[in-house]
Amino acid sequence: MLLFYIHTSLSLTLMSKTNGYILWEGASPLDGAPLVLIATGFAKSSENEKTGDMIQTWIMRQDVHPVEAFKGDAGYSNCGDCVHRLLETCYVNWGQAPTSVWRAYRRGSYELIPSWELFIDRMLRVGSAGDPAMVPAYIWHLALEHAKDHTGYTHQWREPFAHQLKGIVQASCDGTQDYFDATAHGWQPFLVKTESDPTPEGAVHCPSSKEMGRKTNCAACALCDGATTPVVINAHGRSGKRVALIN
Repeated sequence: MLLFYIHTSLSLTLMSKTNGYILWEGASPLDGAPLVLIATGFAKSSENEKTGDMIQTWIMRQDVHPVEAFKGDAGYSNCGDCVHRLLETCYVNWGQAPTSVWRAYRRGSYELIPSWELFIDRMLRVGSAGDPAMVPAYIWHLALEHAKDHTGYTHQWREPFAHQLKGIVQASCDGTQDYFDATAHGWQPFLVKTESDPTPEGAVHCPSSKEMGRKTNCAACALCDGATTPVVINAHGRSGKRVALIN
């Protein structure tokens, strides 16, 4: 038994030297287009100050450059009709990390994940780019079975195929009507609001936000686990001023 443990530990250590793996390849539930789910951060820590050290996951078209997809019709496959894609208010800079990951994927740099135990004691970001509801729920369960904790959000919470993620990710809400609709349907909402909008009663203001003094990061907080509490945050980033158009 001891030899088995040592062998397993050494195997996982060797595997972890690879920074990224393919978790899933399949068809979009919206239009059948080919998607890929890639996880990165196994060999080196994330440089994202807000999220902290988390395994990042990228849901993208296999066959279309992420920027081209985001700016065109192909982005529907992995992001749906998310208003932030349509108005280009998305917090994701598709020309940076997603593009680097996609290019590495196209070069054949990533292999299929050899063991889900690589997620043991790691924090997982369910959908760093792209909507996690585009991936079958069982894939996320395989990772979450081992992960220490996680965060995640979906704009697809109205779609039947997303319901299996209820209790796993927050419902991304644009405006108070979305917030109350999601709550009424059993979701824990995550509301992006303007600074002047009030915080709904019972909601927690994101403690890793700028307006809350960045008291912590997502990896240490993990309130956005889809099961704990409603969370709100003021619009931020390069497109934050456009959120008023949505709300």
